[in-house]
Amino acid sequence: MQLRKTFFALAILVIVGGLAYYSSLQPAPEKGHKLFAIAASDIAQIEMRGPGRDLVIQRGAPGLWQIVKPVRADADNTTVDAIADALANLEIIETVDDHPADLAPFGLENPAVTVTVTTRDKRVLPGVELGGNTPIGGNSYIKTTTGPAVLLVAPGFAAQASKSLIDVRSRVLFGFTADQIKRVVIGHADGSQMELVHSFKGWTITKPTNYPADPAAVRKLLDALATMRIADFADEHPTDLGSYGLEKPSLTIELYGAKVTDKESLAIGIKQPVAGSDAVFVRRGEGDRTVCTVASYIVSVVSKSFDDLRDKTVMRFNPDAVARVTLIGGPVSLVLERAGKDQWQVRSQGRVAAAETTVAESLLTQLQGLKGTRIVEDPMTDPKRYGMVNPNLTATLADASGKDLGTINLSIIEMTVGSQDPSQKPTRQDTGYATSTADQAVYEIPADLVTDLEGTASRLKQDAAPQPSPTAAPGKTPSAGAMPAPPAPASSPAAS
Repeated sequence: MQLRKTFFALAILVIVGGLAYYSSLQPAPEKGHKLFAIAASDIAQIEMRGPGRDLVIQRGAPGLWQIVKPVRADADNTTVDAIADALANLEIIETVDDHPADLAPFGLENPAVTVTVTTRDKRVLPGVELGGNTPIGGNSYIKTTTGPAVLLVAPGFAAQASKSLIDVRSRVLFGFTADQIKRVVIGHADGSQMELVHSFKGWTITKPTNYPADPAAVRKLLDALATMRIADFADEHPTDLGSYGLEKPSLTIELYGAKVTDKESLAIGIKQPVAGSDAVFVRRGEGDRTVCTVASYIVSVVSKSFDDLRDKTVMRFNPDAVARVTLIGGPVSLVLERAGKDQWQVRSQGRVAAAETTVAESLLTQLQGLKGTRIVEDPMTDPKRYGMVNPNLTATLADASGKDLGTINLSIIEMTVGSQDPSQKPTRQDTGYATSTADQAVYEIPADLVTDLEGTASRLKQDAAPQPSPTAAPGKTPSAGAMPAPPAPASSPAAS
């Protein structure tokens, strides 16, 4: 009997030991597993619901998200993509409690938000309820709507799941990039318009008159328009546009793409009447018609006039067509003429000499590149005010037949510039001005451009300057009546 009991005990030990050995061979329970077996690109819709929150975002065209609730508006794609990534890669750190008796300690009795995902193949995944955070580490408690277990996830998920309508809403005003804009119409309150059109030749102002546009100024305008951003959303459903200055806008901007139907517009109203605010009301003409605000400095950047955007080249000409340049003024008076292919000659003070080619061509390049920083007057009302009665330098260009191609006048005016600080003394400042026979405008230019041209002209004048006569060395002055010795022959028979 005793023996049977011993065998029975041994059998029990073998079984227990076997089970223990088997268990030791099994992998440890997985902790760092993903909650959903999906990719971010599989997500078609995200719902975020909770106290005071009912947000639904849907995937539209490739790479684009749309808010469909509580308003219909464009979503910020980068922000929503981050939410989708957080959901697709939501990793469970560990299971805190399989069957909690009380959800309150985890902040899950009344979850802050419940996030529900619908996939492209129409599957609605279990909702993710977001609770509180752990005292140490800032990890977050969550549970699904289909299970009782409280799970622990990393801190980053809570930040994404807690996004509000303002957080996910797009603040882009124009959907065009700068390179996609092919036509711009800027309208003013008085009904006047300025229109710019892009062609294979570049940008041209077509209204109020045809004129070449300044490529750099137009590019700056296009970049400002393409990067314009909303500061705040003022009124989702405006009933009185007049209170925002949008019934009769002070400025309207219309942008067109490659197709006639590719159009986006914006109306600009009054400044927001709030103390300390530096914002202006705006409203789009297409799509989302919410009244928004933008920073006032942006409005000043895009409020361009004809003079701001016109080409400020002082005089346009083809350097290859120029056969003669007559320079008059100050330290230089000369005529530069073509003497053949890549050859020039200079006439000054009754002398003619070959001109250095690189210097002659540099003069033409400098004249062709003269560009104003701004247009001071158009037309000029007082030539004396800008030093144009007696310019520092006048350049007249002509072609091979003698036809006049135009004249450029350049001056430098020294001005006294005061300071708002009474302790600072006024300073003297040189300002350059340019006019031409091409139009009646006065262009302000850097004074250095005028002095650089004078320097180039002086260098050319040196080529025609009389050369000093050779002088005898000291102590070698020949006596009166003495004749210089003839030069020795190159070689002689005797020498050989």
